[in-house]
Amino acid sequence: KQLEREGKADLITPLLRKPTKKPNTGAWQPGEHARFLVGLEAHWREWSLVSEHVRTKTKIQVRNRANIYLTKLRKEGPSAAQKKEASEPWTQEERLRFLLGLEIHECQWDQLTQFVGTRDADQIAEHARDYFQKLEEDGREVQFYLKRAHAQWIQQQEQQQRRQETHTSASTSSKAIRSAEGDDGDGGIESAPTASIFMEENSGGSVGTLCDDDAALAPPAMGMEDLDSDAIKKQLYVDLVYIDSNREWGRYD
Repeated sequence: KQLEREGKADLITPLLRKPTKKPNTGAWQPGEHARFLVGLEAHWREWSLVSEHVRTKTKIQVRNRANIYLTKLRKEGPSAAQKKEASEPWTQEERLRFLLGLEIHECQWDQLTQFVGTRDADQIAEHARDYFQKLEEDGREVQFYLKRAHAQWIQQQEQQQRRQETHTSASTSSKAIRSAEGDDGDGGIESAPTASIFMEENSGGSVGTLCDDDAALAPPAMGMEDLDSDAIKKQLYVDLVYIDSNREWGRYD
């Protein structure tokens, strides 16, 4: 009221400003539709808040308008068919298509990519992360229509974090293996040089073969007379170092 008395009514936020006009029961005006799109993006299906943002339409009018608009958005393809770069800002249509696609396809990034049409899967996933983090920072609760998508997103984030922790642990273990020394008093086993591993397919199955351009660097071949317990342990250790240095665990039989 004080701002209105001072002639500064334009500073009042839409949520605090009371409608200055009676609800307009006629056709939607361009200004009303523009405010409707902004309110829909900000509050999605919270029709009371969207109606307060429009100011001249009732909750029922806003909901009916949204149903018509979202049905049209779902049936029609994106206005721009060309993929956009990540540096280009998202348009209002893209953000609304993202919210509708998130409600329909949840966190299926490939399907969301097709629905939005102008962004790739990485950009979609990054936008979803920013959207959910913004809701959390603002202390806003995820709407019922997006709760399943939000739960999937949390699950994906936890899985990604576990994979990163596993990768970090494996990398640390690999470095420890390459730098470790033997504990049997023989002076230790030197770290094996980088080698490539390839698989030979034959009738007997897959055979893991160690090779290197410099034959002198390769671990010495073992004869039958050398097959004692300590020698086997050493040879297995050297083989594992060769395998790990080439990141070929999955292909080594």
